[in-house]
Amino acid sequence: MKSTNSYLHTYLEKIVPKLQEIDIYIKSAEGYLDPKHVADVLELSETEVWEIARVNNIKRIGKRDFFKIMEAGSSFICGLYRRELECGSPLTYTRKNIAYIYQIDIDRLNSVCDSLGISEVTSYTLPHLLAQIAV
Repeated sequence: MKSTNSYLHTYLEKIVPKLQEIDIYIKSAEGYLDPKHVADVLELSETEVWEIARVNNIKRIGKRDFFKIMEAGSSFICGLYRRELECGSPLTYTRKNIAYIYQIDIDRLNSVCDSLGISEVTSYTLPHLLAQIAV
């Protein structure tokens, strides 16, 4: 499986660790969340966190509010999360879903899917697919 200079490399080096960091942060947090930590974890400015909180009438950031902020944030991981939600977080993804969520050219994605014989993408087939798409 290719990984260097492929979408798989980006997925393994940028997306997976960030999702793990978010998961640990949320699971270990008690009470209200510190806006500075929220900003750091989501790779946003503290000003942006406060602006999103203001727009959503959030006075203190709880765990549910964290995900509202994540959905509205401008960082790479926030955009990925938002697009995933827009697709409904399905168990199996269409090619169009994957192209949209990961911002991959649909023609390139279709070509790779055709060559691999993939019609729907699952968590099992996603790494194989991403490994074949050059960045």
